[in-house]
Amino acid sequence: MNKIILLLAAAQISFGVTMTLDQCIQTAEKNNTDIKISGSDKVISDHYLKDARNRFFDINGDGSYSYYSFYGDTDNENATLSASAGISGKISPLLFHSYQSSKISNQSADINYKGTENIIRYTVINSFFQTLIAEERLKLQKDISEYSQKKFEEAQLKYSMGNISKSDLLNFEVSKSSDVIDLKAAESNLKKNKQNLIYYMNAEITPDSLSITYEQAEIKDELPAESVLIDEALKNNPDVAVQKNYLSQKELSLKMEYDNYLPSLTGSLSYGYNKTEDLVNDFSTTADGITARAGLSVNLTYSGLNGIDRNKVEVKKSRLQLENKIESIKNEIRIKLLELENQKNSLELAGKHVELAKENLDLADKLFFIGDKSATDYLQARNDFIKAEYNKINTQYNYILSKYDLYNSLGRKP
Repeated sequence: MNKIILLLAAAQISFGVTMTLDQCIQTAEKNNTDIKISGSDKVISDHYLKDARNRFFDINGDGSYSYYSFYGDTDNENATLSASAGISGKISPLLFHSYQSSKISNQSADINYKGTENIIRYTVINSFFQTLIAEERLKLQKDISEYSQKKFEEAQLKYSMGNISKSDLLNFEVSKSSDVIDLKAAESNLKKNKQNLIYYMNAEITPDSLSITYEQAEIKDELPAESVLIDEALKNNPDVAVQKNYLSQKELSLKMEYDNYLPSLTGSLSYGYNKTEDLVNDFSTTADGITARAGLSVNLTYSGLNGIDRNKVEVKKSRLQLENKIESIKNEIRIKLLELENQKNSLELAGKHVELAKENLDLADKLFFIGDKSATDYLQARNDFIKAEYNKINTQYNYILSKYDLYNSLGRKP
């Protein structure tokens, strides 16, 4: 059995698993434990709502049969059969509002479920791009390490010819060793980011067998106007939906406090059947009929007045909280739009910095070759180019991630 497991694991690593961003999100939505827990809460809430609906009516029925004989005395025996069935209903403001409360709670469970999905979705998106950045850094670091090895070999040749000093050769050797260490760190960082992504997806995949792919065309650069985005956020943002639902609950609680002073109407309709037999005299009596009842009750007390005043304050507080959340979301959308614009400008600037750093590196390489630049100057130009490349990688994916961050605030799926 262990051999089979090892063979399956080896096959997985050998063939690998390539996933797009959408596939990672779909896998998380299907497997993530937090989403499953929230989904269970939603199902439980559905059952509570059914219970609240069923409180408006009851169906009842009963039946019995009895036989009487006094110590086997056949001169004194009889039998009785009885049965009844009916339906009863109750209507009152309190009962109706209790049902409304269960309905709001059900909506709250649905909002929480969608909110959990939104959180996990954005967590996966963030982890996906962190992994993508780690992959790009590793590719760059491999190129840097290979280039560093090549330059060190060239420096050894120049040193043997007497064209550079021992100190210059040592600088190239230190740079090469440092690049090897950075390469190992980049490999470890990529594996760590893959493991995090797998954890959020709750997938049976090993980090070594996972690879991800992303097409730039998957996300559009065009966005609607600011006012349109704000309207969309106020309609779909989970935090706003939660606050609106909370206000509805408080308003309903206030109505339920008033319900203590309102009448309650009850009604029932039943059919009864009764038959009695005197077995000695061969005599029987039968009775049946329909019974209808209706009632109206009123409960007048002063005990709920304090509850009414308290719930009025709760409603006012909830309205203020909703207004505060709305303003917060508006500000959030505006800030994220500005951040997106900044990231776009930074990306353009990062590209220009890479071009400039590459020109400086090429120039420093030529000047070092003819002896007009020291090894320190050349290595500094090389490090500047590497930093510019790293910055471009980070800025490129930070720009994309900023747009997904905006989608998250809108409550929109990517």
